[in-house]
Amino acid sequence: MFRLETEHPVALDSPDHIEPRGARFDNSISLWFNAELIKMVGYKPKVLDFGCAGGGMVRTLLNDGCTAVGLEGCDWNLKHQKHEWPHIPEYLFTCDLRYPFLLHLGNRQPYKFDVVTMWEFIEHIPMDRIDTVLENAKKHMKPAGYIIGSTNDLSVVYNGIEHHLTLQPMSWWYAKFSEHGFCSLPEREEYFDKHNAWVRKSKSAFVVQLEN
Repeated sequence: MFRLETEHPVALDSPDHIEPRGARFDNSISLWFNAELIKMVGYKPKVLDFGCAGGGMVRTLLNDGCTAVGLEGCDWNLKHQKHEWPHIPEYLFTCDLRYPFLLHLGNRQPYKFDVVTMWEFIEHIPMDRIDTVLENAKKHMKPAGYIIGSTNDLSVVYNGIEHHLTLQPMSWWYAKFSEHGFCSLPEREEYFDKHNAWVRKSKSAFVVQLEN
């Protein structure tokens, strides 16, 4: 059974916790993504979802025979037992991803995933915490693992609170991923484009891979 160790179980000062929108209302799934991801890697992968919101993608991946865990900084769904949180509690955890954490099976060794997903998540992170988020992903990834996700460089304000804290074009994100040892994979992005298989793509979607 998965165990999570963190000194920051909830992102208390995050706009997404103070004024929960995505965590409260989003429960995105794409069975096409699941199927095409399995085809792409050639087996049923282990997937860690950063900013999992309602946990829908995690539940569908589990239903498809994959290993999947979701981490979310806002505890709204946990407190109110909404979406998938009452159904797969052993695979969904609250965690402030802006700070170091450890996900393991009881041995205190980081569990290694094939893929980390970030759907409309990374732009919600303050610029000075993005490096920590990416290092958290790397710590829980297998060699040559993938980050797959999407981002948006448009301002989003709810009740006077800006939720998109790092507004940058995709070129900036590719450079940031490169700083942490990831290379861009345009052919893989074209693959998901061709099959219309992104879980969410309101602006830009990406596939990057950890270089050996």
